[in-house]
Amino acid sequence: MSDDLDDEADTKEGVMHAVIGRVRIKPGHEDETRAMITDYGISMVRGMAGSSSGYWSRSTEDGDLIQHSFWLFDTEENARAAEATFTTLRDMPEAPAAFISVDVCEVVGQA
Repeated sequence: MSDDLDDEADTKEGVMHAVIGRVRIKPGHEDETRAMITDYGISMVRGMAGSSSGYWSRSTEDGDLIQHSFWLFDTEENARAAEATFTTLRDMPEAPAAFISVDVCEVVGQA
C-alpha cells in the first residue's frame, strides 16, 4: 500500500464515529420491530448527514429481547445529530421498544 493510501486510511479511521443504541423489544412486538428496520430504519440512517452504514442485532438478556443499533458516521457532529434522533425513543411510551441507552463513540479500529 502506498504512503498516500496509508494516510487516507488513518484519517478515515480517526474521524469515524459510531452511534451505539440499545432498546428493549416489548413482548409481542418482535416481528413488528424487525420489519421497522427494513421499512423505516435503513432509509432513515442512509438519509442522515454523513452516514456510512448501519447495523442492527439482537440478544437476550435476563429474558428480555434487546436490540442493538450500530450506525457509523463521518464526523462526531453528524453522529451527535443521529444520537438525538435515537434519543427521541425516550419520549415515545407507545413505541414497540423501550429506550435503554445510546452512546457516541470514536471508532478506533477496523478489521
